[in-house]
Amino acid sequence: MKILLTGGAGFIGSHTCIELIKAGHEAVIADDLSNSKPAVLERLKELTGKDIPFYNIDVADKEKVDHMFAKESFDAVIHFAGFKAVGESVAKPLMYYRNNLDTMAKYNVSNFVFSSSATVYGVPERVPLVEGMKTGCTNPYGWTKLMIEQILTDAAAADKNLSVVLLRYFNP
Repeated sequence: MKILLTGGAGFIGSHTCIELIKAGHEAVIADDLSNSKPAVLERLKELTGKDIPFYNIDVADKEKVDHMFAKESFDAVIHFAGFKAVGESVAKPLMYYRNNLDTMAKYNVSNFVFSSSATVYGVPERVPLVEGMKTGCTNPYGWTKLMIEQILTDAAAADKNLSVVLLRYFNP
């Protein structure tokens, strides 16, 4: 499979890239390097022995995303390009909603993994967290993730060809 990793030069994205390549998949990275460094790309080449196609773009820039999709043919998208600072999300909630709501659904990619967050559980009643627990957020970052989860869940219910995975975890 050829998989687009948005935010693929970040910590989680770069580690995912390595594992995808180890598993025999082809990875393409789209990242604006706002939370990562160009050196990550060289390190990925050292670790995998592969030249990984890289697009230095903000995935909210529809024109640049169109150009990338015109050149590539993806089987899946793993979306790690969302902003991730809870404090910043409280200070700048509109920036978080805009960044995380832009999607590439119009390109008819039917496999989508969304990098969500365990923050969607709010203040949990117990630990460890389990998937079926009640959700409820305490900040715009968590609400952004939960809203996008709902949008993706609704989209998958409406389109039986769409496969969505919601990946909930805490930032390292």
